[in-house]
Amino acid sequence: MSSDLTRSGKSTELRLRAERVLGGQPAAADLTDPGVHNQRLLHELQVHQIELEMQNEELRESRAHMEAALERSIDLYDFAPVGYFTLSSDGTIRELNLPASRLLGLERARLVGGRFRIFVSAPTRSIFDSWLKEVFSSQSKQSCNLELINQGKSTVPVEMEATLSLDGLEARIVASDITLRKSLEDQLRHAQKMEMIGQLAGGVAHDFNNILGAMLLNLEMALMQQSLSPESQSSLHNLEVLAKRAASLTQQLLLFSRRQAMQPVQLEINAALAHLLKMLERLLGEDITCHRISSPQELWVEADAGMLDQAVMNLCLNARDAMPLGGTLGLETSLVEFTADHAQSDPESRPGKFACIHISDTGCGMDAEVLKHAFEPFFTTKEIGKGTGLGLASAYGVMHQHQGWVTVESIVGQGTSFRLFFPLSANADVSHVETPQKSFEKGKNETILVVEDEAALLFISTRALTMLGYQVLSATNGMEALEIWHQRGDDIDLVVTDMRMPKGLSGLELAEELWKSKPSLKIIIMSGYSLEIAQTSLVGERGYTFLAKPFDIKALSETVKKCLRHPSP
Repeated sequence: MSSDLTRSGKSTELRLRAERVLGGQPAAADLTDPGVHNQRLLHELQVHQIELEMQNEELRESRAHMEAALERSIDLYDFAPVGYFTLSSDGTIRELNLPASRLLGLERARLVGGRFRIFVSAPTRSIFDSWLKEVFSSQSKQSCNLELINQGKSTVPVEMEATLSLDGLEARIVASDITLRKSLEDQLRHAQKMEMIGQLAGGVAHDFNNILGAMLLNLEMALMQQSLSPESQSSLHNLEVLAKRAASLTQQLLLFSRRQAMQPVQLEINAALAHLLKMLERLLGEDITCHRISSPQELWVEADAGMLDQAVMNLCLNARDAMPLGGTLGLETSLVEFTADHAQSDPESRPGKFACIHISDTGCGMDAEVLKHAFEPFFTTKEIGKGTGLGLASAYGVMHQHQGWVTVESIVGQGTSFRLFFPLSANADVSHVETPQKSFEKGKNETILVVEDEAALLFISTRALTMLGYQVLSATNGMEALEIWHQRGDDIDLVVTDMRMPKGLSGLELAEELWKSKPSLKIIIMSGYSLEIAQTSLVGERGYTFLAKPFDIKALSETVKKCLRHPSP
């Protein structure tokens, strides 16, 4: 700014000098005098001198403006957020900026004159060759994605956009580092794949739940027989244990697919883990030392206690299996807060405060390829028969069902570290509701309509309710249930229906139809994974109760009694 004022002042001074000189020009009558003539010549020379000085000053001002503009252009060129290359038709590097040299990991002076192709990774060189040929044969902008070899950082994924110079002899190229974008795209594809697998797992688990439900009820009914021999009782008990184990695996599928019914309560993480640790110590064995560090703050979250236990248990048992010769299991809780900047670097995280459960081990660790598949269901590195491949997948499902997420880091030969992030509860209500005791209390001859498309489950449910002292009507789908309702609706006190059924009428849709004629009707919806049913704000709101599959006779009896005793909405 000061230099501009100086130049302006100089120009003004020259103009004033010129005016004074011109004002002193001798009169034309005096030109015959030799002295006057010489004086006039001197005067003209002074005028020309001033004119030259003014022109020189204008040139200096123009040059100063050009130098400033050039300096700004160089700054924009060399400190741009992308790399700029100028290539000839044979791929020779004619010019490049500083970000471009950093992409290749060498000084600019060493790169000018070299062939660009040697810095393209082998798998993408054919793409580069075709692209460069297209750039020089086309008048439109051309783009492609390549991997460049960086001398200090292995390969760098870049997006290249080129336009041809006006004379057609050079290509002007913009190269953008897309490492972060590719990472986010990979994570998005992984999340979409996990979602699709989750949908498949949920559908399979639905059918398994029906089969296992029928098996467990039949086994329980059989075990009630007084005439069983000890051998028969032992065999039936073994079958019951196996069926319950299969049900547990199904629950893990449902956890992964985020379709298991949640029953969230206010939990304090430190207290919940202290209770779980007592059971963990028996399972880990004597060769594994458990090192626990609790957060000094109370960490209240809204979570399903069973799901939380299962997620932590699966990760701890996974850690145990990674330390066959013994080691140390770390279990640490802490309060963490993420900023918006951190959330941008990790698509699963978000700003806010979270309760973190850190589970670490000193085991064998996982390499990069195994880490890519760690949370996929049925993926396991264990021997056949020693792992289901559902432990990590179910933990993944639990965290997403709780609006949280899980991260993993691992080094081969050093160990693995998992972190579970639960949203911190905004309203820590520490009141606890007593769990009602299950009962075999008999019914009072009330009439119940059972609607279930799985024939085996319908048969044994009907038999169990009859044994409990109820009159039972049965239907295999919603349309058949409506026909029975039109005939016996006045006698029916309760409807127990599956959520998903064939012939286009779900359990909820059936309930809506029945409430039109009897708004006070009590309805129990059975499902293995319907989150819509499981929402606590809906249970009982319209007069229905949720019964999770698979269930035993005690759960069936308790749910029926609770529903019949509950006042009508």
